[in-house]
Amino acid sequence: MNQGKDPFIHKLTEASKEVLDERIKQALDSSGFTVEIEKLENDKQELEGRIKEGNLSKEDKDELERELKNVNDKIDEKIKSRKALEEGKRQEQALEAQNESGGKATAELQKKQEAGKSDGGCFPGSALFFDKFGLERAMGSLQIGDQVQAIVNEEIRVVPVITFIHCQPGLLQEFLSITTVTTTSKNLKITEDHLLFVEKKGEAKTMPARDVKIGDTVYVRQNDAVGTDTVENISRVVEKGVYAPVTISGTILVNDVHASCYFDVLSHEWSHRAMGVARAVHHVSPWLLQWLSGVGEKDGFPGWCRLAHTMLTWYD
Repeated sequence: MNQGKDPFIHKLTEASKEVLDERIKQALDSSGFTVEIEKLENDKQELEGRIKEGNLSKEDKDELERELKNVNDKIDEKIKSRKALEEGKRQEQALEAQNESGGKATAELQKKQEAGKSDGGCFPGSALFFDKFGLERAMGSLQIGDQVQAIVNEEIRVVPVITFIHCQPGLLQEFLSITTVTTTSKNLKITEDHLLFVEKKGEAKTMPARDVKIGDTVYVRQNDAVGTDTVENISRVVEKGVYAPVTISGTILVNDVHASCYFDVLSHEWSHRAMGVARAVHHVSPWLLQWLSGVGEKDGFPGWCRLAHTMLTWYD
């Protein structure tokens, strides 16, 4: 967001700026980013000290340097998320300040806040997937018709993307960041309403990401085969872009984690049945389905998707 180009940003007085900065500080403190970054910085200093001590075998030094790189990557990720949150809060608070002065901000702020709500399950633009050529790509580059890797019937297969339930490249959104245990740990960023496959008592079940707990088992891609991994950490991050692609199988591998293409309105099974019409249209004419997905599109949601969501949640 470029505040300098936004005509609705009010020129704040020094007193207003102090109030704004204090509100932003409170938001950042409550997010936990500051504490997490401080902890990671302490870990970084400890690792750097151990590396400088010397008298280490090459294997031990290599292992410490790998740990240090991992910590530095986490610090960069947290700083990026904190800046995104700060930027969003700064614009929101500035718009509120202008509204108090009698400006036009009320409608604009309400529009921005409504656009920021997640009415479905999504992944950020930075989320990663593998295409049919085995190339790792960012979710922001995904197009209808692309073929992506997914777990289907306990095998990794390549399936086409037939539509998007939600697609807003410029939206700032809060995501759950779910990290697994293994040395090739997976880090999935996902909205809390998105359905994820979790193993319970040896059986795969789908549940909203918000219900996933540390210690739960998820299905992952390991060495081009289906494996399992254990959730080690769950935190919250703010990233840009929201994408909810739908594949012909109703599943997709995102950051190597087996995820549903659907969100918590119906179960995965019933959602996939409901998308049967879209799959049938795709088989007849992929172009026709793409055209229909653009009809009535608003805030990144196709018209048919918004209508279905309204009908299924009218009682809430």
